[in-house]
Amino acid sequence: MKRGRLLRYASVALVALFAASANAQNGEDSGPAQASVASTPSAKEIRATNRKLSKAVLRSLTKTKGLNADRIVVVAKGGVIWLEGYVPETDQIGLATSAAQGVPGVDTVNNRLIVRAEGL
Repeated sequence: MKRGRLLRYASVALVALFAASANAQNGEDSGPAQASVASTPSAKEIRATNRKLSKAVLRSLTKTKGLNADRIVVVAKGGVIWLEGYVPETDQIGLATSAAQGVPGVDTVNNRLIVRAEGL
């Protein structure tokens, strides 16, 4: 949890640093094209952020007592998380949702977990 919060603060600081350095280059207005590039993350950065969030949620699921996360797949896009896969008992669906919602950076959790007895 501390690591996720640290990553979020580091990301904000990095964006602020880039914005400040872009404006302080030579005092001239470089035009709207460069301003939009500095404020819009690239597709690569977005994918990396989604991967980090997905891993953080999966880490939280595996550390949750009473939850078997072996067959749970986590997909992240923006702050939206999809939980897909199987759990052996109905009460584990709620545990997985709660654990995912507790991760910093998660805005919404879409739970598509299905109850399936182990060994099937």
